[in-house]
Amino acid sequence: MADEIASTDRVSEDAQLVRRIESGLVRAARGLERFQREIPNLLRQAIDEVIDSRRSGRYTLSELEKTELTYIGTKVEILLRNFLHLERGDKLDLKIDGIEVDVKNTVRAQWTIPLEAIGHPCILIRAEERRAQCWFGVLVINDSYLNKGENRDRKRSICEAGRQNIRWLLRNTPYPANFWEQISADERKAITGPRSGTERVAALFSTILEKQISRNVVETLAHQKDYMKRIRRNGGARDLLSPRGVAILWGKKDRSLIARLGLPFCSNIEFISFKATDDAHVSMLREAGHID
Repeated sequence: MADEIASTDRVSEDAQLVRRIESGLVRAARGLERFQREIPNLLRQAIDEVIDSRRSGRYTLSELEKTELTYIGTKVEILLRNFLHLERGDKLDLKIDGIEVDVKNTVRAQWTIPLEAIGHPCILIRAEERRAQCWFGVLVINDSYLNKGENRDRKRSICEAGRQNIRWLLRNTPYPANFWEQISADERKAITGPRSGTERVAALFSTILEKQISRNVVETLAHQKDYMKRIRRNGGARDLLSPRGVAILWGKKDRSLIARLGLPFCSNIEFISFKATDDAHVSMLREAGHID
């Protein structure tokens, strides 16, 4: 009976601790809405910075070494701490409302928990690149929440009972997709094959029509700090595509035209290409100076 009471008391204390951490996270983010909006963007940034396509010539997580996959967790921790303006912990990754909290990130299906994390609250973050979905939860790790088996580093995974007790702030939440995960191998070959940056950018916009394309993708292919030079007239991709009736539209300057053409909304850092197929579209794009 005493053991049952102690177990119940511990569960209650853990639940209070998790709620306190959740409140601290939301407060540090200046509101739940901002937290839920920015954390998915933060994950996209962390993964993109580790892949580093522009310099590495790699585009997806499957192309990274194991050590690089591990570093994504460190990158997420750094960006999270900076975004929320949190202190580093004395022993664990960060402090929230005076509480030391560990951060565990995975791009696989499961987290691996080290011995030193048992008895402490953990932020559990997961990104699933193929589906572009993420999870962000809080759990106080105890032995009964972990599977018995250990890996070579004596780390253990979270069992079903542990998963049932995670307090989720984000669950199955969409985050910005990796463009390269969304296209076929043939499309990727067509886009990355040309030798010059301008030709690669032209191949991008002629291959992928009527879909938003982020500035990061263009920068990756341009291999130039002034990536817009690869798009503009006077030597850029627009000169190559205009004779074919393909226009490159920018969310910052062409928002009205994008809407009139019935294309998806583009933000200030997104582009979209459109191929004129009838006289009305040709006239509209010529009037705006996008095609010859």
